[in-house]
Amino acid sequence: MALLAIHHTTTARQTNPKTALLERLAQTGQDTARVHALYAIADYLWHKDPNYDSIISYANRAFVLSRQLKYEEGYIKSAVLLCKSYTKINEFDKAKSLLPQMNKEQQIHLLILIGEGYLFQPGLKKPVLDTAFSYFNQALQASEKMGSVKWRHESLIALAKYYFSSDQIPKGKEAFLRIIRDFQQTKEIEKEAHIWSELGKYMPDTDSTFNDQMWAHGTALKLYYKLKDTSNLISVLQDISAINMNHSNFDSARAQTMQVLEWRRLTGNKKAYSNTYMLGWLSYATGDMDEALKWLLITEKNAAEYNIFNETNINTLLGLIYSEDGQHQKALSYFLNTPKASGYILYFLARKITEEYIHLGQPEKALAFMRDFETKNPPKNPDHQESIAAARGDIYAALNKPAQARQYYLEMVGLDNEAQKYRGREILPRPFSVSGSEAYYKIARFYADQREYAAAAPYLATAARINAFSGNRFYTANNLRNIRFLQYVVDSATGNYKGALEHHRQYTALNDSLSNIVKIRQLHQLQVQYETEKKEQAILQKDGQIKTLEQNNRLRQANLKQAQFIRNISIIATLLLLALAGLLYRQYRQKQLANQLITIQNTQLQHLLKEKEWLLKEVHHRVKNNLHTVICLLESQAAFLENDALKAIESSQHRIYAMSLIHQKLYQVDNVKTIEMNRYLPEFVQYLKDSFGITDKIYFRTEVEPVSLDVSVAIPIALILNEAVTNSIKYAFPGNSKGRIEVNMYHEAGEIVLEISDNGIGIDKNIKDKTLNSLGVELMKGLSEDINGQIEFANDEGTKITVRFAADSPFYPALQSEKEAPISA
Repeated sequence: MALLAIHHTTTARQTNPKTALLERLAQTGQDTARVHALYAIADYLWHKDPNYDSIISYANRAFVLSRQLKYEEGYIKSAVLLCKSYTKINEFDKAKSLLPQMNKEQQIHLLILIGEGYLFQPGLKKPVLDTAFSYFNQALQASEKMGSVKWRHESLIALAKYYFSSDQIPKGKEAFLRIIRDFQQTKEIEKEAHIWSELGKYMPDTDSTFNDQMWAHGTALKLYYKLKDTSNLISVLQDISAINMNHSNFDSARAQTMQVLEWRRLTGNKKAYSNTYMLGWLSYATGDMDEALKWLLITEKNAAEYNIFNETNINTLLGLIYSEDGQHQKALSYFLNTPKASGYILYFLARKITEEYIHLGQPEKALAFMRDFETKNPPKNPDHQESIAAARGDIYAALNKPAQARQYYLEMVGLDNEAQKYRGREILPRPFSVSGSEAYYKIARFYADQREYAAAAPYLATAARINAFSGNRFYTANNLRNIRFLQYVVDSATGNYKGALEHHRQYTALNDSLSNIVKIRQLHQLQVQYETEKKEQAILQKDGQIKTLEQNNRLRQANLKQAQFIRNISIIATLLLLALAGLLYRQYRQKQLANQLITIQNTQLQHLLKEKEWLLKEVHHRVKNNLHTVICLLESQAAFLENDALKAIESSQHRIYAMSLIHQKLYQVDNVKTIEMNRYLPEFVQYLKDSFGITDKIYFRTEVEPVSLDVSVAIPIALILNEAVTNSIKYAFPGNSKGRIEVNMYHEAGEIVLEISDNGIGIDKNIKDKTLNSLGVELMKGLSEDINGQIEFANDEGTKITVRFAADSPFYPALQSEKEAPISA
């Protein structure tokens, strides 16, 4: 069979909005806008990039800020996202700790979320399911006590999911029907239709529930039709077609999907990629590979139009198609190129990858791949375990190790009943399991390859029975063809010639059907292509004859003019080229001379710049020495002074040291214009701490983000810090009381903020105005004005002084690009 070529287009991706969300966050203050920005980032990560640590970080910040602002909507939404994230990483205690912080209505919501966290744990283990039930039951009781119809219904839906997962189908249906009866009494048809649809969606997909699923979805379809709700009609019919496909009712599924496409066309809803993708699967299942490729190509184009692309889905189906066609290297490349595969499809792809390695004669690579896969993705339920056993059986059979292969194949069929029961309890059924027909076919094929035909026969009979009569498993026409062929081989080997003839007839019919579909389609396409090209050639030929008659006359007239024109152009072009060559050579020589001159001047400028930097360093060094000399003179003078004069001298000493330390920092580094405040402030605070000798009395804590300030800004900031810290040391802790002084500098919303706070006695309200007019305070105010900043004084469990100035002011030239951890002292 020759497959039609498919151009695997790469669709345009939308730009990742995460960067835009972070930029939006950086522009917000401590208000509700910041809550929205933090929640938007967490919500984006939840849906697009589920890194739960990051989600929890942003959601928690939104939650805390919302509580501070008393912003109810913000902390409710953040709490819900936090709760879901905690359950995803099995931190249920943290999820439960949110309950006391919520109102009664939201407590019900969180109880349901915590219960679902337990319900969706892998394995469907009874103790875990029982825990889920207890939370759902609490939610139901609380909602009934509260009289909330909405949360009573939500609790009943959660309980229904529990009953379905616990194989208590009648109780699950009854929970949904209780809600339906409520809406029938209130005549809310749209809500009733929605619950019927939900019942059909969440009910486990088994033979015994198939009719109930169809009844539920069919009832929803009738109600939506009555309401003329086309959007929901499309959604429900899509669900029905998916169930039919899972039960191998391919004709019904195809007709329903085509009806969905027609409804989309009539309503102008062109987002049909999921439906065309379904048609691709249906074509593959019935052995029509060319049709499957056609629908895949349409799917890619439609997805590209809406910037939606799922490489895992597209490449999985492409891999299956090429595998059926015997192009195993190409199939392997598609199966491997599924970067976002997860959950049920992950184990399906792992089996397919090992099968392709085996087809390519590389069972060793298949074994290495499977070992690595098991390490990274340990099986969590019987379905996963059966898939691993099947893959290992295939590998060891290919390695010609029949004893080990037999062991894994027997393990596979031993797990099959349990796996099928597990799948029958899933509220969201997963296709493509090895359980059922494929498992029995694999072990039958193994026994047939070992010439143990009697052992193969019962397994093969089971595989055929499941394929032919059970709608519980998705299977393809190719599956059935393989089973019929193996039945023919086994019957022939065991002397059942009548059965062999019948199975050979069935195999031949299937094989011819699968082959003829391709041949007919290829012939039709060649005919269409040929006729199209023939018509195009005829039209071109007629056009060419007409144009030839018109052009012949023009050519005769143009030839003479063209010859003369070409001669004239050649002469002019030659002259222009000579002139251009002369100009280019002249410009080249001038550029050479100019470059030499620029090189000499650059060398001179670099030398002068280096001299200037050394002179500036020398100036800063001498200024620092001079300031230290002044400090020493003041210290000498202080020996002869007391009281206010002594205090004034000491204050002056600290102020001068603040400036001296800046000049010392400047001559120690290459950049002589800016001060790294994260290095300067801790050292200056340490100086003040040592100079007052209060090591055991007062604890200092300094946190400074990486900030570089111009000298014109750094000196006022240093003097403000000196005044603030000195005042705290002198007045905040009377007697022998102990305390804490904190110094923080950080960026906030385009500003730089300096905070100096203590936990001392604070500013006395009775003398606050007088204190705020003292010399030190007036000095701090004046220095703040010098840098176009604002200073605030507050009583906040002590005294807190805050200075804010713009980060983009001419006094603040640049921020350090490197992100360093804050320095603590």
